[in-house]
Amino acid sequence: MFTADRPRTVTLPPMVLGGLRHLHRQMVRNNAQTASFTHRAGDVVFDVCLVVGEHEPELIVRAPARGIGFTVALSTHFRAVPMLDTDTYRRLCETLAPQHEPDPEIVADLLRSIVEQAPAVLARTHPCAA
Repeated sequence: MFTADRPRTVTLPPMVLGGLRHLHRQMVRNNAQTASFTHRAGDVVFDVCLVVGEHEPELIVRAPARGIGFTVALSTHFRAVPMLDTDTYRRLCETLAPQHEPDPEIVADLLRSIVEQAPAVLARTHPCAA
């Protein structure tokens, strides 16, 4: 799924990450620009940061120990069309499913599991590191 205008980018199918709405609402109400939490997928630990953003929210996902990091722009309805550079996409797929070929569903499953395990309460998060 390489895009024509960005040959070094992999665009995943559109998805809705609506499970982040409640946390985002609390962030806006409490004037918190960021909320961070840790997510574990197998033996990989991800630092996840939800950012209110100037116009629309963003989800920043990093696994520093694996050299992986990407940002997913979200619409106001938490609709996303994740785009990753090919190196990040391949490294992420190899890390999460080493015995399989790279597949957009591997990344989509990660994003869904992040949303499912995201804290619903702002008090269970901390500000994102700079």
